[in-house]
Amino acid sequence: MSHIFDRKTDSFFGTLSYAGYGLLLVGALTASSPWWWSGEVNQTQMLAVGVLLLVMGVLFKFTHHGFQLDFEQRRVREYLLMFGIKFGQWAPLPAFERVILTTNMIPQDHDHPGEEPALVKWYTVGLYSTGEEPAYELRTSHEHEALQTLELLSQRLQVPSENKLVS
Repeated sequence: MSHIFDRKTDSFFGTLSYAGYGLLLVGALTASSPWWWSGEVNQTQMLAVGVLLLVMGVLFKFTHHGFQLDFEQRRVREYLLMFGIKFGQWAPLPAFERVILTTNMIPQDHDHPGEEPALVKWYTVGLYSTGEEPAYELRTSHEHEALQTLELLSQRLQVPSENKLVS
């Protein structure tokens, strides 16, 4: 079993990350387009624009926030994953007292004034130190993943867990 717990929490660009697919497609078409082989179009400019769009597509689609716990060295960090590199400072691991799993219904983003937003179920695993508010929260839309995370963190941190999904 690995000594580092690593979880991507959300996309840096939110729902705009789906635009990354479009940028990747347009970039690939632009960079490999037969139009830049003709004498009328500057080949270097088309290639440069295509590569720039490809890089932007990768940036939009694959940039995430994340959370890591290093059980061996007793440290924690929140990071930004960009181009496969994790940026974020490690901090000493707080003395967690409990891990709690909760769920709530939150409104989904929508652009229709006058309409009620659709509700989306989120599961939140909170890591609590001394206060009433969690020191860290991990969210997922998958109940099975939330339950596994609750159990793993409880075992590895050797703290009690509480599943508030069970009535």
